[in-house]
Amino acid sequence: MMEENIIKLTNALYKATSFFPKEEPLKFAIRKEGLDILFFINISRGKSVSSSMQEKEEAIKKVLSKIELIKTYFSIAKEQDWISPNNYLILEKNYNSLKDYLSSRVVVREEKKIVQKEVSLPIKKTKDINYEELSSVQLKVLEILQNKGQLKSIEICESFPNMNPRTIRRELKGLKDLKIVVSAGGGKTTIYEINKSY
Repeated sequence: MMEENIIKLTNALYKATSFFPKEEPLKFAIRKEGLDILFFINISRGKSVSSSMQEKEEAIKKVLSKIELIKTYFSIAKEQDWISPNNYLILEKNYNSLKDYLSSRVVVREEKKIVQKEVSLPIKKTKDINYEELSSVQLKVLEILQNKGQLKSIEICESFPNMNPRTIRRELKGLKDLKIVVSAGGGKTTIYEINKSY
């Protein structure tokens, strides 16, 4: 998401909160979080003079937590009828899009770090993964497999305690169909690992 879009989103947040009661503390809390998101986005994009890679990653993580907080604040405002359901949905959709975009950047960076830390013999890489076509769950599964090597589906499911195991198996099947992940064995003993061609 480009900086202009984030500025527009922050302006929309300001307009939506202008309908809150005059001295309502929630209005100022939401605006503060919106401005913090703008600030940390600038750090994550290297706009600060001393932004190291680690600081950029930390800034993205802060933005992700602040987005969740804003969404919680807006749900309270919606219940109080301070924001129209339509405006609420538009803001929520835009903040979710920003969250999805930044989440994929964090996972991809973490995967690159994991690959750099490996001390095993280099494997000849013949294919590139198109991360943009993968869901956030699939990206997390790849991160887990890169960390741990081979795992059973039940072990992968343990990393997603709030998700139905069927959903995880469906995401694994998607990775297998793309030939990014391979499996050996059958049933509950099936073991998954990242295809060595990637």
